[in-house]
Amino acid sequence: MRRGFTLIELLVVIAIIAILASILFPVFARAREKARQTSCLSNIKQLALGCIMYAEDYDEQLPYEDLDINGSGAEDAGDMTWRSMILPYVRNVQIFFCPSDRAPSGTRYDGSTGDYDQVAGYAINVSHWDPGAPTPPFGASLGQAEDSASVVLLWESTGTYEIGQQSNTHGYIRTDAAAKRHNDGQNCAFVDGHAKWMKPTVFCPTSGDCLLSLEKE
Repeated sequence: MRRGFTLIELLVVIAIIAILASILFPVFARAREKARQTSCLSNIKQLALGCIMYAEDYDEQLPYEDLDINGSGAEDAGDMTWRSMILPYVRNVQIFFCPSDRAPSGTRYDGSTGDYDQVAGYAINVSHWDPGAPTPPFGASLGQAEDSASVVLLWESTGTYEIGQQSNTHGYIRTDAAAKRHNDGQNCAFVDGHAKWMKPTVFCPTSGDCLLSLEKE
């Protein structure tokens, strides 16, 4: 005579499935985020290489954070950002968006020239641009970098095209959502074109070399 499952046996099976699901779902989520992190790393590396190609065509000068192309004398919606400056070199608007931030708040960057008020997933480093040393990389010559492999050019953003502490004070730590977008860290690209994942606490220590400036101690 065939015997069916008892209620207790069914409950045990359901409990085992629930336990396995609770273990596996976070693993799958981490794996999915790791894949997005890798895709993001590829994006920002391509953008950095676009900046370098731009510099090679403009006397080794890296793109500025923005240009007053409408002649208003102020930063406003008619101005061009570094994104539009390098777009002819990367030819792909989609790589300006991190796959982990698929719906940034605001008007998405669409490749139009006057993109000052548009949002995307990466920003140029504008730290330390107050008068005096150290010097930020935007608008600078490639030759000004004492160690181009240790100067952050681009990093992740929640939408704005520029991010950085404007003063010359060291010890700057970003606390915005993009700074910890990928497993408590973010992808960034350096002046020499390489890119890697880093935690927000390592960029600008209170003493020692700052990865956000061209000069090194």
